[in-house]
Amino acid sequence: MDVNPEIRDRILAAAGQLFEQSGRKELPTVDAVRKLSKTSMNDASAVMREWRRSQIVSATAAVVSVPEKVSQASAAALSTLWTEAQELANESLNVAQAAWDAERAEAEKLRVELSSAFETQGAELEALKVKIEEVEAKASAAAAAADVERAETVRQVAALTDQAHTAMARVQEIEKRAEDLKTALSSAQASVASVTADLEAERREHGVTREGLTAASTELVAVKARAEARGQVQADQAERLKRVEGELTQARSGGGIDDPACGADARHRGARGGAAEGREEVTRGGGFQTSIF
Repeated sequence: MDVNPEIRDRILAAAGQLFEQSGRKELPTVDAVRKLSKTSMNDASAVMREWRRSQIVSATAAVVSVPEKVSQASAAALSTLWTEAQELANESLNVAQAAWDAERAEAEKLRVELSSAFETQGAELEALKVKIEEVEAKASAAAAAADVERAETVRQVAALTDQAHTAMARVQEIEKRAEDLKTALSSAQASVASVTADLEAERREHGVTREGLTAASTELVAVKARAEARGQVQADQAERLKRVEGELTQARSGGGIDDPACGADARHRGARGGAAEGREEVTRGGGFQTSIF
């Protein structure tokens, strides 16, 4: 697999840094190298596979050459030489087997790490997916709330606009009425001034008449008093007349008076004279009162 050189260098640098941090005792995991180098899992696993192989001591083949002691040994020592040769071959084989076992173990470890890393990455992706869904749900709710608030704001603005138009119309109407009232007030003030002038003229014109009416009222009171006194006199005279008539009636019955008609006529004339005098006074008072009012 071809990996970008810049990405390969970042992965190798991250692997070396983590390996040094562990004291060169433990090989770093693929996931740790991926996170540190900020690369994809495929690039990290491919480069880490090569890097781990380079860290394992390769099995070196044993030098197949006749040892000096073998060349000097005799035929009697051939069996010993063969035994040593087998041991050397076995040693080389053991080294190769150990290297193979180590590489296989490392490959298994790498597989487990890759599987764990993929599972971790899958969990992270699932968590991110859940967070994205939550954010999208919140965004949808916020957008819906914003739409509702925007609609409410538009409605309020429309209502306020209508109220403003209504208020403007009322203000114009009030201003018109104020102008009409101002005109009417000016006319009324002019009328009041004219009426006041007329009243003042009439007051001056009837000032003397009022004084005469006051004097006439005083005189009328006096006349009424005299008329009431005259009426009382007439009442007294009428009472005396009744008594005289009673006496005459008695006298006629008793025969003590020679000419009763003359005496009664004299008394009647006196009574009529007093009554006529009272009536004249009252008539004069009534005529005066009528002339005043």
